[in-house]
Amino acid sequence: MPPAISALVVLATEGGIPTSNPWSQVAVPLAIVIFVGSVYLLLRSNLGTRRGYLVLGTCLWGFTSILATFWTFGAPGTPPATGPQNLPGQQLNEYEPTWTPFAQDSAVAERPEYAVAANYPEGFGPVPGEFEAEAGTGADEIANFFSGFDPTDDYRNVIEATWEPVATEFAEATNGYPLIAVTYQQTCQIDTNADIVEGEDPPLTPEGCEGAQIGDVAEDGDTAVLFGFFDAGNPSFPSYVMLGVVLALFLLHALLLSRDESRERRERVVEPAAGEPVEVGASAR
Repeated sequence: MPPAISALVVLATEGGIPTSNPWSQVAVPLAIVIFVGSVYLLLRSNLGTRRGYLVLGTCLWGFTSILATFWTFGAPGTPPATGPQNLPGQQLNEYEPTWTPFAQDSAVAERPEYAVAANYPEGFGPVPGEFEAEAGTGADEIANFFSGFDPTDDYRNVIEATWEPVATEFAEATNGYPLIAVTYQQTCQIDTNADIVEGEDPPLTPEGCEGAQIGDVAEDGDTAVLFGFFDAGNPSFPSYVMLGVVLALFLLHALLLSRDESRERRERVVEPAAGEPVEVGASAR
């Protein structure tokens, strides 16, 4: 890849070109003018203004319809719902599956649909087998959220990044969202405040970790129960919208192109040579 292109990719990936920059705002219109406009000029020079546009529109939206079909339904080696993930003006993850972590004493738990969390452990049971993988992802999301506070801020971490989930329970909110309660417990870690003797195993913390390995769950360590509900979203919705729009545009342009060709055939004038019979249905000036 040329160095200039590599630099542009890095800038775009790292947010080096903000959306407020005029160049980022004209990038898409400029690409349409250059890449689509040049093809239209070539078609126009051979087919005329109207026919050239209709041929270009039919081909463009027909090809986009094929892509949108793959985006929506997938293909061999391509998973479904790989097209646009949001509609214009929406957040990038508007329709993506999301986990929302919350604590038992938070405002979320006070909402009627998630009141089951306030009554924990009542209403909770084992995680269904088909939801175990998603629940594991939810436990990681909850841990990342509650161990991610800035230590220089007024907040402190509810749990540390070294805590491990030791139990996961399942309930269903009244709005139908799956909800999990995850119990996190301290793990045995090196006690950096203790004296470390050369040649001996480093002391571990918290208490009760004697003889354990680093990373083992501390039997006498602190625990915390945290919650999260899962919104499955609708990742396919933007792809369906895109597919419907481009199919409508393809059918419209194909219909107009067919109508334009039919009108041209009707208006074509046949000039018969002297003494030759005039073709039935043909008209003469």
